[in-house]
Amino acid sequence: MRGPNKHNDPLQQLFEHHLLNRSYDDAGAFSKEVAKEYLGYIDATLAHVPIHLRTAVMEDLETEAHEMLIKKMYGVENLPEASNFGKVIWVEPKKKSLKPIPFLPVLKSDSNQDNNEER
Repeated sequence: MRGPNKHNDPLQQLFEHHLLNRSYDDAGAFSKEVAKEYLGYIDATLAHVPIHLRTAVMEDLETEAHEMLIKKMYGVENLPEASNFGKVIWVEPKKKSLKPIPFLPVLKSDSNQDNNEER
């Protein structure tokens, strides 16, 4: 898959962002945070995760993030898995057009996290 149609999976992008920019006490905390932020990304788009399935989706995302971490740690990462043609798509039926919604990780400063914990 070469050329302009190659896209990085938003979960993979978020995973790499967390590896480079944050530190965690254990793998479980890392996986949980990646899953939580990815679910937040999905919620920020027009995609819909039904309330009764959110727990199952969260568990699945945590498992996926944990598997990605293990593969990364032991060097068995399969790069074609991280590249795909799938993206969250904005569908405009009246205009009959499709536009991809880009993934932009939210940068949080340490002072904002402290303020949120006080609330």
